[in-house]
Amino acid sequence: MSMTDTHRRELARLVDKEAALRKELHKYRAEVSKAEQNAQQYAQQASRASSVSSAQAALRSSSRESDKAVKAGKKVADIVKKIAENAKAQTLRNISLETSTKSDQRAQDRETERRRQKEKSEQRALDREADLRRQKEKSHAIEIARISAPTVHYVHIKPPEPEKLRVLYLTSNPGMDLRTDAEVRQVQQALRGAKYRDLVVIEQRPAATFQDLLDGLNDVRPHVIHFSGHAGTESLLLEGGAFEAGSEQVVSFGLLVKALDATDSPPALLVMNACDTLDGANVILPAVPVVIAMSDNVLDMAAILFAQQFYAALASGQSVGSALKQAKVIIERAMLDDTASELPQYIAREDVDVEKLILVKGEG
Repeated sequence: MSMTDTHRRELARLVDKEAALRKELHKYRAEVSKAEQNAQQYAQQASRASSVSSAQAALRSSSRESDKAVKAGKKVADIVKKIAENAKAQTLRNISLETSTKSDQRAQDRETERRRQKEKSEQRALDREADLRRQKEKSHAIEIARISAPTVHYVHIKPPEPEKLRVLYLTSNPGMDLRTDAEVRQVQQALRGAKYRDLVVIEQRPAATFQDLLDGLNDVRPHVIHFSGHAGTESLLLEGGAFEAGSEQVVSFGLLVKALDATDSPPALLVMNACDTLDGANVILPAVPVVIAMSDNVLDMAAILFAQQFYAALASGQSVGSALKQAKVIIERAMLDDTASELPQYIAREDVDVEKLILVKGEG
């Protein structure tokens, strides 16, 4: 039994004792009152007695009642003293109970905090194990994708020439929840103020289907393929081509690689302006030397700012590396979330230096 329980039990005993003392006090006070009344009555009888013997008998009775009143009064005084001592004992016991209760609460709080810290430590360990497991699964998936990737032409990047940079701009928005048209409009607006604006051609394919990708490879022969829309795990979400709202088609990176390889004029750069497109994108590198993708979920505003500044920089003769840095800077300036600027990332083949890769070069 804890000290707190001991104090509570002792305090309850004192309260019960106080109740018994007060009951006893009431009893003796009643005896004092009755004895005093009797003594007064006998004294009155003595004063009215007709004989000496009767008066003496009444006085003796009055004296006995007075003695009773005195004895009962002593009992009353003793009980009052005991009640006072009991009250003092209760006060001290309440103080001890309060101190013990606080001590128990502090001990309980320490135990609760210890358990909480232990649970947090165990959860961190579980999170680390889960993260390690995800990394292993991701590495395994990338390795499987690499092994199972189709054989494609190895694309060599040619030195920049004073020709127009052709961009096949595929936008897909089956759910009608993205601002892809606003993104294209802002890119075109930014290009109008660029140094070599006449050397960049944007060929947009709105509500793009997989067939639009193939047709674009044939008709545009793009140097850059840009996709803006939704993406899934190692896949892009294109329009399904049906008239009904929500018609869509999932195009895996494996199928995308085959499509990009099915041309005599493969692109030098693939830009995937869509959520979570960085994972697994390494499988695309044999077909496209440089891939820019998003490492996590990306907001509409960040996606628009990225595309706007990236193409404005390219059209000013900046390298792909510098254009990407400018895009990150403009996102960081505009966005409240500091991590948003780190979402656009690039992967490139070992023989490609994005800091020296210039896609737009004017004459002289």
